[in-house]
Amino acid sequence: MAYVCRDPFARTELHKSFVPTDRTCDWCGQMKSVRGQKGLYRFRTESDGGRSLEHRGLFCTKSCHDSYHD
Repeated sequence: MAYVCRDPFARTELHKSFVPTDRTCDWCGQMKSVRGQKGLYRFRTESDGGRSLEHRGLFCTKSCHDSYHD
């Protein structure tokens, strides 16, 4: 899991992990390629209290994730 950003007021962090897949982004329909491997990112929120929430969908970028979930 790679750290993406932190919301200090909500005391949460956003993390992403690369998932190898042939699917396309749930928001824009594009595909991501990292080091020659096709796939997308899965995002997860972690709170300071230890809770973890897996977000629905696979996305090529954080902006697609934010647009889909906002």
